[in-house]
Amino acid sequence: MPQQSKKITRDSKRKRESSIKISESQTFEQELRDVASQEPNAPSESVDAALPSNATPHEECDEDFDERFEDNFDGIDWKRLPEFMKPLRTQKHKKSWIYRHGYRVCLRSNPDRIYFICRYCHQHKVIDAGGQGRYEVTFSTSTAAAHLQANRRGHNHSPSGVSKSNLLPGQKTLAGLTMNGIIILQDVGNVMGNFNIQAFRLAAVSWLVENNHLLCEFETPAFKALMEAANPEALNALWKNHQSVTQYIVRLFDYFLPKVRNELAQSLTKIYISFDGWTVKSGKKAFCGVVAHYVDINGQLKDLPIALPQLSGSHSGERIAEVIHQIFEKFGISSAKVGYFVLDNAGPNNTAVELITNTYGFNPKHRRLCCGSHTINLVGQTIIFGIDKDSFQNELSQAKVEEQLLNEWRKQGPLGILIDVLHYICTPQQYDLIRNFQKTEVVLPSSQEASKSKEIVKPVITRWNSFCAAFERATEMPQALNAYIQYHIEKNRTNEAYRRAKGLKLQEVPLWMKSDGLTSQDWAVITQYIQVLKPLKEATSRLEGRGTSGRFGIIHEIIPTFEAILKAYESLSEQYTSINFNEADALEDHLVINVRAGWKKLRKYYEKLDDSPAYYAATILHPYYKYYCDNSWKKQPGWLEKADAQFQELWSEYKGEPGKQSPPIQKKAKITSNLQEQIDQYANPPPVDPREEQSDEFIRWKKEEPNLPWDHPFSINPISYWIAYRHKYPKLAQLALDVLSIPASSCDCERQFSEVGDLLEPRRAKLSPQVLSAIQCVRCWLKAGFKRPPELYSKSESSL
Repeated sequence: MPQQSKKITRDSKRKRESSIKISESQTFEQELRDVASQEPNAPSESVDAALPSNATPHEECDEDFDERFEDNFDGIDWKRLPEFMKPLRTQKHKKSWIYRHGYRVCLRSNPDRIYFICRYCHQHKVIDAGGQGRYEVTFSTSTAAAHLQANRRGHNHSPSGVSKSNLLPGQKTLAGLTMNGIIILQDVGNVMGNFNIQAFRLAAVSWLVENNHLLCEFETPAFKALMEAANPEALNALWKNHQSVTQYIVRLFDYFLPKVRNELAQSLTKIYISFDGWTVKSGKKAFCGVVAHYVDINGQLKDLPIALPQLSGSHSGERIAEVIHQIFEKFGISSAKVGYFVLDNAGPNNTAVELITNTYGFNPKHRRLCCGSHTINLVGQTIIFGIDKDSFQNELSQAKVEEQLLNEWRKQGPLGILIDVLHYICTPQQYDLIRNFQKTEVVLPSSQEASKSKEIVKPVITRWNSFCAAFERATEMPQALNAYIQYHIEKNRTNEAYRRAKGLKLQEVPLWMKSDGLTSQDWAVITQYIQVLKPLKEATSRLEGRGTSGRFGIIHEIIPTFEAILKAYESLSEQYTSINFNEADALEDHLVINVRAGWKKLRKYYEKLDDSPAYYAATILHPYYKYYCDNSWKKQPGWLEKADAQFQELWSEYKGEPGKQSPPIQKKAKITSNLQEQIDQYANPPPVDPREEQSDEFIRWKKEEPNLPWDHPFSINPISYWIAYRHKYPKLAQLALDVLSIPASSCDCERQFSEVGDLLEPRRAKLSPQVLSAIQCVRCWLKAGFKRPPELYSKSESSL
């Protein structure tokens, strides 16, 4: 470089330095301080009164007051900021918090443009290297604030002046390491970095709804502490309030809705519907749970809750039909996909099905099926509580007397006493009392010491098998219950004697406290009723225990199960036919009367199975039950003729031509009391098959394919059996898949209401019906396997 150029450069540098010194020696701030140092006028009394007695206005307040406005340039190197200088004036208002961590400067070329210089970036020469740390703040400080709040070394500041807390000892993240100055290898950062916020939020909401937590759970300090201890990135990814969580769940419902519609449209079978009404405990809201039953494209049985709409107004059949129509439209369930309706015995359900089927041109009697488990429960209630005059088998003049005696026995007999005692145990004091009697009355080996105390089971009339379970548990602890009953009986006798002696009014107590308790003969009666109720308990388990295979819980179980119970009760009644109950020393006839009443109730619903061909079709198309009806109904040829006619009518809808009715198959039957043995004897093929060979698939399948044993994999999973035979019997396989996927009960609606009841605890009673429905549906859909595709995890929530 020429010498003249070097001289000019040195001269210009000296001029800049001198100008900086001048500006530093005579600033606007210094002039302001000089003015402020002059003697002020004496303050008024009102000002003195406003100050604390120990405060000096000039000495105590001036420094704090000036710090709110003055600029601090400690540590700044003006030589490395040649284009900037101090602002011409201080601020009129309180400084922004950002200036605690940097400098307020202005452009020399345009002093009205104010800039922020990050102290850390300036002192560590990050700005000199072309990095960040210099921001214009003439109109807004948000960019500079974001820079200071960034989770990086030397920053991580907050407006409150408190730095964000560090990770707990032993907890390390990439962000925490970089804040401590540790350089992360590129390969490590690429593999371990890029925290997926969307995937974490979906997992968090899934945990929230599947485990029935409060929507404001993410706002609780304990949950925030948990997330921060695990990973601060997770804490930052969560929403700040529960309203955002609610909106996310609703968007998630809208995201899953077309996927559910698509699965229903691609199902291998028709869509079968079960629905039921339910009212919350407060009585302020009513809902209608709707569950779809079908076989998906992968051949798996699905019981999928699809809607939980609010039932407003009258809960009539017309209103229910209107709601179901709206759900069909929402989920794209066309008339070609609508199958059968499996419902309980409520009257409005009959009206609703009739209106729906008339819209689609279906036969309402064919499409309306009864919940098998509800029917079994009605039989159990009839045995314990019901009255049927025909069951007395006495003259009409004596029927009224028999009815009165039976009612008295139900109140004061062994069952009535036991039920009343179990209901009386409803307070902590009574529970402690029965536990103490278990400890004192039951002697067990030391190895069983920890498990000897048992809780009683409360009988609930709406809970299936609860009475049988309550009686069974009671027979496991008779000594403790006897001691408990005698304790209250003696206590009541003592109390009554005292009140009579004092001339006081006697207290009202339950009847069992005035009885003699339960004798050994009474416990024998209770055991007899357990044996009567056990077939109902086993039947309920078979009909409601629907899994993915379809072995149980399908309507092919209805006919064999009902018949097994009927025959068991017939056999039990026959044992009492030779007894004359009018004799003085004869056994009581309550048991046989109640068994006859239960048999009659079940027989009533058994005869209603003829209204729909689905029951018979599902039974004869099952690879194990294919000969059951032929064998069981040998003595009832009219039943077979009617059932075959209905089946052929249904079969013609699939094969496209009218079917020919086949003659019944003959086989001699025998009676046994065991439920499974009762079914097994009718499952084997008849020794002679008189049917003429025909060309249609049903006759060919029945002649050529053997019936399978009970434990065969295809008997366990009949859906897989017919999927395997679709190539050989395509039309018959479609019919079989349709009828063998119909559930035997509507218990899935009951389960849904149980979950909703847990969801609507007092703290969440104000949830809107729309949000409640979205939460329940999302929960069920996530459990059913509807997941967010991995390729969408990297996208924003707006993709939902």
